[in-house]
Amino acid sequence: MSVDACFFLPVGDGHRLWVETRGNPAGEPVLVLHGGPGSGCSPRFPALYDGARQWLVLPDQRGAGRSEPAGERTANTTAHLIADLEALRLHLGIARWRVTGGSWGATVAIAYAAAHRDAVIDLVLRSVFVPSRARVDAFFGSALSLDGLAADLDHIDPAVARAAALAWWRHELGMAAATAVVASPDDGALDRLVLKYRLQAHYLQAECFLGEAAFFAACSRLAGVPVSLIHGREDRVCPPDSAVAVHARLPGSRLVWVEGCAHDPFHPAMQAAWRAALLSAE
Repeated sequence: MSVDACFFLPVGDGHRLWVETRGNPAGEPVLVLHGGPGSGCSPRFPALYDGARQWLVLPDQRGAGRSEPAGERTANTTAHLIADLEALRLHLGIARWRVTGGSWGATVAIAYAAAHRDAVIDLVLRSVFVPSRARVDAFFGSALSLDGLAADLDHIDPAVARAAALAWWRHELGMAAATAVVASPDDGALDRLVLKYRLQAHYLQAECFLGEAAFFAACSRLAGVPVSLIHGREDRVCPPDSAVAVHARLPGSRLVWVEGCAHDPFHPAMQAAWRAALLSAE
Protein backbone atom coordinates (compact mmCIF):
# COMPACT_ATOMS: atom_id res chain seq x y z
CA MET A 1 0.00 0.00 0.00
CA SER A 2 1.32 3.43 -0.92
CA VAL A 3 1.05 6.15 1.71
CA ASP A 4 2.25 9.66 0.85
CA ALA A 5 2.85 12.36 3.45
CA CYS A 6 4.33 15.86 3.62
CA PHE A 7 5.57 17.78 6.65
CA PHE A 8 7.93 20.47 7.88
CA LEU A 9 10.84 19.42 10.10
CA PRO A 10 12.32 22.21 12.26
CA VAL A 11 16.13 21.83 12.26
CA GLY A 12 17.25 24.91 14.16
CA ASP A 13 18.61 28.32 13.18
CA GLY A 14 15.11 29.29 12.00
CA HIS A 15 15.15 26.64 9.25
CA ARG A 16 12.33 24.19 8.50
CA LEU A 17 12.84 21.38 6.00
CA TRP A 18 10.03 20.42 3.67
CA VAL A 19 9.91 16.63 3.55
CA GLU A 20 7.82 14.28 1.43
CA THR A 21 7.53 10.54 1.93
CA ARG A 22 6.26 8.35 -0.88
CA GLY A 23 5.68 4.66 -1.47
CA ASN A 24 5.41 1.78 0.99
CA PRO A 25 6.13 2.67 4.66
CA ALA A 26 6.84 -1.01 5.32
CA GLY A 27 9.30 -1.17 2.44
CA GLU A 28 12.97 -0.43 2.05
CA PRO A 29 13.79 3.10 3.28
CA VAL A 30 15.47 5.21 0.58
CA LEU A 31 16.78 8.75 1.01
CA VAL A 32 16.50 10.82 -2.18
CA LEU A 33 18.86 13.82 -2.38
CA HIS A 34 18.33 16.60 -4.90
CA GLY A 35 20.95 18.58 -6.76
CA GLY A 36 21.71 22.25 -7.01
CA PRO A 37 22.72 23.29 -4.44
CA GLY A 38 19.32 24.87 -3.93
CA SER A 39 17.15 23.07 -6.46
CA GLY A 40 14.70 21.15 -4.27
CA CYS A 41 13.22 17.74 -5.09
CA SER A 42 11.55 17.31 -8.47
CA PRO A 43 7.99 15.89 -8.49
CA ARG A 44 9.32 13.47 -11.12
CA PHE A 45 11.84 11.83 -8.77
CA PRO A 46 9.46 9.19 -7.31
CA ALA A 47 8.92 7.74 -10.79
CA LEU A 48 12.60 6.72 -10.83
CA TYR A 49 12.03 4.32 -7.91
CA ASP A 50 9.76 1.38 -7.03
CA GLY A 51 7.11 2.79 -4.71
CA ALA A 52 5.54 -0.62 -4.18
CA ARG A 53 8.55 -1.95 -2.29
CA GLN A 54 10.44 1.20 -1.30
CA TRP A 55 9.67 4.02 1.14
CA LEU A 56 11.07 7.20 -0.36
CA VAL A 57 12.14 10.11 1.82
CA LEU A 58 12.54 13.31 -0.20
CA PRO A 59 13.75 16.34 1.80
CA ASP A 60 14.30 19.79 0.33
CA GLN A 61 17.62 20.97 1.77
CA ARG A 62 17.95 24.14 3.83
CA GLY A 63 16.71 27.14 1.89
CA ALA A 64 15.87 24.99 -1.15
CA GLY A 65 12.60 24.10 -2.81
CA ARG A 66 9.73 24.43 -0.34
CA SER A 67 11.91 24.56 2.76
CA GLU A 68 11.70 27.75 4.79
CA PRO A 69 12.94 30.44 4.76
CA ALA A 70 13.32 30.12 0.99
CA GLY A 71 16.82 30.93 -0.21
CA GLU A 72 18.14 31.57 3.31
CA ARG A 73 21.93 31.47 3.42
CA THR A 74 22.48 32.01 7.15
CA ALA A 75 23.48 28.80 8.97
CA ASN A 76 23.49 27.00 5.63
CA THR A 77 26.59 24.88 4.94
CA THR A 78 27.24 21.28 4.01
CA ALA A 79 27.81 20.44 7.67
CA HIS A 80 24.32 21.77 8.42
CA LEU A 81 22.84 19.64 5.62
CA ILE A 82 24.52 16.51 6.97
CA ALA A 83 23.20 17.19 10.47
CA ASP A 84 19.73 17.80 9.05
CA LEU A 85 19.69 14.43 7.28
CA GLU A 86 20.68 12.62 10.45
CA ALA A 87 17.98 14.50 12.39
CA LEU A 88 15.47 13.46 9.73
CA ARG A 89 16.51 9.80 9.93
CA LEU A 90 16.09 9.79 13.69
CA HIS A 91 12.77 11.65 13.45
CA LEU A 92 11.41 8.95 11.12
CA GLY A 93 12.78 6.11 13.24
CA ILE A 94 14.87 4.65 10.42
CA ALA A 95 17.75 2.44 11.55
CA ARG A 96 19.54 2.35 8.18
CA TRP A 97 18.61 3.59 4.74
CA ARG A 98 19.78 3.48 1.16
CA VAL A 99 21.16 6.86 0.18
CA THR A 100 20.68 8.03 -3.39
CA GLY A 101 21.22 11.29 -5.21
CA GLY A 102 22.34 13.00 -8.37
CA SER A 103 24.82 15.77 -9.15
CA TRP A 104 25.15 17.88 -5.96
CA GLY A 105 22.89 15.31 -4.30
CA ALA A 106 25.55 12.66 -4.97
CA THR A 107 28.14 14.90 -3.29
CA VAL A 108 25.95 15.35 -0.22
CA ALA A 109 25.30 11.59 -0.14
CA ILE A 110 29.03 10.84 0.04
CA ALA A 111 29.64 13.49 2.70
CA TYR A 112 26.72 12.20 4.77
CA ALA A 113 27.77 8.55 4.43
CA ALA A 114 31.33 9.37 5.49
CA ALA A 115 29.99 11.04 8.64
CA HIS A 116 27.29 8.43 9.42
CA ARG A 117 28.36 5.23 7.68
CA ASP A 118 26.58 2.99 10.21
CA ALA A 119 23.29 4.53 9.07
CA VAL A 120 23.91 3.76 5.38
CA ILE A 121 23.08 0.51 3.61
CA ASP A 122 24.56 1.54 0.28
CA LEU A 123 24.93 4.47 -2.11
CA VAL A 124 23.46 4.77 -5.62
CA LEU A 125 24.71 7.99 -7.22
CA ARG A 126 24.24 9.72 -10.55
CA SER A 127 26.39 12.36 -12.26
CA VAL A 128 28.55 13.03 -9.22
CA PHE A 129 29.81 16.58 -8.70
CA VAL A 130 33.33 17.25 -7.37
CA PRO A 131 33.30 20.50 -5.31
CA SER A 132 36.20 22.59 -6.55
CA ARG A 133 36.36 26.18 -7.77
CA ALA A 134 38.30 25.11 -10.86
CA ARG A 135 35.48 22.80 -11.93
CA VAL A 136 32.87 25.45 -11.26
CA ASP A 137 34.79 28.02 -13.33
CA ALA A 138 35.08 25.45 -16.12
CA PHE A 139 31.30 25.01 -16.06
CA PHE A 140 30.70 28.73 -16.57
CA GLY A 141 33.59 29.06 -19.02
CA SER A 142 34.31 32.43 -20.57
CA ALA A 143 30.63 33.25 -21.06
CA LEU A 144 29.75 33.98 -17.44
CA SER A 145 31.45 34.82 -14.16
CA LEU A 146 30.21 33.17 -10.96
CA ASP A 147 31.30 36.15 -8.87
CA GLY A 148 29.66 38.58 -11.28
CA LEU A 149 26.42 36.61 -11.27
CA ALA A 150 26.48 36.41 -7.46
CA ALA A 151 26.85 40.18 -7.19
CA ASP A 152 24.00 40.80 -9.65
CA LEU A 153 21.73 38.31 -7.89
CA ASP A 154 22.12 40.40 -4.72
CA HIS A 155 21.55 43.69 -6.57
CA ILE A 156 19.03 46.09 -5.07
CA ASP A 157 17.28 46.36 -8.47
CA PRO A 158 15.05 43.28 -9.01
CA ALA A 159 15.46 43.61 -12.77
CA VAL A 160 19.23 43.15 -12.48
CA ALA A 161 18.77 40.11 -10.23
CA ARG A 162 16.22 38.59 -12.61
CA ALA A 163 18.52 39.15 -15.60
CA ALA A 164 21.35 37.34 -13.78
CA ALA A 165 19.04 34.45 -12.90
CA LEU A 166 17.85 34.19 -16.49
CA ALA A 167 21.41 34.14 -17.82
CA TRP A 168 22.40 31.40 -15.35
CA TRP A 169 19.25 29.38 -16.13
CA ARG A 170 19.83 29.52 -19.89
CA HIS A 171 23.47 28.53 -19.53
CA GLU A 172 22.63 25.66 -17.19
CA LEU A 173 19.89 24.37 -19.47
CA GLY A 174 22.21 24.39 -22.45
CA MET A 175 24.98 22.60 -20.57
CA ALA A 176 22.60 19.99 -19.17
CA ALA A 177 21.16 19.10 -22.59
CA ALA A 178 17.81 18.30 -20.97
CA THR A 179 15.37 16.35 -23.13
CA ALA A 180 12.23 18.15 -21.92
CA VAL A 181 11.07 21.39 -23.55
CA VAL A 182 11.04 24.09 -20.87
CA ALA A 183 9.10 27.34 -21.22
CA SER A 184 10.95 30.57 -20.49
CA PRO A 185 10.36 31.66 -16.88
CA ASP A 186 7.98 34.53 -16.13
CA ASP A 187 8.76 37.15 -13.47
CA GLY A 188 7.42 34.98 -10.64
CA ALA A 189 9.51 32.03 -11.74
CA LEU A 190 12.54 34.30 -12.15
CA ASP A 191 12.12 35.57 -8.59
CA ARG A 192 12.21 31.95 -7.39
CA LEU A 193 15.28 31.34 -9.53
CA VAL A 194 16.95 34.36 -7.94
CA LEU A 195 16.57 32.71 -4.52
CA LYS A 196 17.80 29.38 -5.85
CA TYR A 197 20.87 30.81 -7.56
CA ARG A 198 21.75 33.07 -4.63
CA LEU A 199 21.90 29.93 -2.50
CA GLN A 200 23.81 28.05 -5.17
CA ALA A 201 26.35 30.86 -5.50
CA HIS A 202 26.72 30.88 -1.69
CA TYR A 203 27.80 27.24 -1.90
CA LEU A 204 29.85 27.34 -5.08
CA GLN A 205 31.90 30.37 -4.02
CA ALA A 206 32.88 28.43 -0.88
CA GLU A 207 33.64 25.20 -2.79
CA CYS A 208 30.48 23.86 -1.16
CA PHE A 209 32.12 24.13 2.27
CA LEU A 210 34.07 20.97 1.41
CA GLY A 211 36.67 21.52 -1.27
CA GLU A 212 38.12 18.82 -3.45
CA ALA A 213 40.66 17.49 -0.92
CA ALA A 214 38.13 17.07 1.91
CA PHE A 215 35.60 15.54 -0.46
CA PHE A 216 38.08 12.96 -1.73
CA ALA A 217 39.09 12.23 1.86
CA ALA A 218 35.43 11.51 2.61
CA CYS A 219 35.35 9.11 -0.34
CA SER A 220 38.35 7.21 1.00
CA ARG A 221 36.56 6.61 4.32
CA LEU A 222 33.79 4.59 2.65
CA ALA A 223 35.65 1.31 2.17
CA GLY A 224 33.14 -1.49 2.70
CA VAL A 225 30.09 0.59 1.79
CA PRO A 226 28.62 -0.59 -1.55
CA VAL A 227 28.63 2.31 -4.02
CA SER A 228 27.23 2.46 -7.55
CA LEU A 229 28.13 5.42 -9.75
CA ILE A 230 26.13 6.14 -12.92
CA HIS A 231 27.42 8.81 -15.28
CA GLY A 232 26.58 10.07 -18.76
CA ARG A 233 29.42 10.02 -21.27
CA GLU A 234 28.30 13.39 -22.68
CA ASP A 235 27.86 15.17 -19.34
CA ARG A 236 29.16 18.74 -19.50
CA VAL A 237 27.81 19.92 -16.13
CA CYS A 238 29.76 17.27 -14.21
CA PRO A 239 32.26 15.99 -16.81
CA PRO A 240 33.11 12.28 -16.97
CA ASP A 241 36.52 12.84 -15.39
CA SER A 242 34.65 13.68 -12.17
CA ALA A 243 33.22 10.16 -12.08
CA VAL A 244 36.62 8.66 -12.83
CA ALA A 245 38.24 10.63 -9.99
CA VAL A 246 35.52 9.70 -7.48
CA HIS A 247 35.51 6.04 -8.55
CA ALA A 248 39.27 5.86 -8.00
CA ARG A 249 38.86 7.10 -4.43
CA LEU A 250 35.81 4.99 -3.48
CA PRO A 251 37.20 1.55 -2.61
CA GLY A 252 35.18 -1.19 -4.28
CA SER A 253 32.79 1.16 -6.06
CA ARG A 254 31.16 0.29 -9.40
CA LEU A 255 31.09 2.79 -12.27
CA VAL A 256 28.46 2.48 -15.02
CA TRP A 257 28.73 4.64 -18.13
CA VAL A 258 25.60 5.73 -19.98
CA GLU A 259 26.35 6.26 -23.66
CA GLY A 260 24.82 9.19 -25.52
CA CYS A 261 23.60 10.77 -22.30
CA ALA A 262 24.44 14.10 -20.68
CA HIS A 263 23.32 15.43 -17.27
CA ASP A 264 19.56 14.97 -17.61
CA PRO A 265 18.29 12.45 -14.99
CA PHE A 266 15.14 11.87 -17.06
CA HIS A 267 16.85 10.94 -20.31
CA PRO A 268 15.48 7.46 -21.19
CA ALA A 269 18.94 5.88 -21.19
CA MET A 270 19.79 7.45 -17.82
CA GLN A 271 16.49 6.33 -16.33
CA ALA A 272 17.11 2.76 -17.49
CA ALA A 273 20.65 2.75 -16.09
CA TRP A 274 19.45 4.25 -12.82
CA ARG A 275 16.73 1.64 -12.28
CA ALA A 276 19.15 -1.16 -13.20
CA ALA A 277 21.68 0.20 -10.69
CA LEU A 278 19.05 0.31 -7.95
CA LEU A 279 18.21 -3.34 -8.61
CA SER A 280 21.79 -4.57 -8.98
CA ALA A 281 22.92 -2.79 -5.82
CA GLU A 282 20.50 -4.74 -3.66
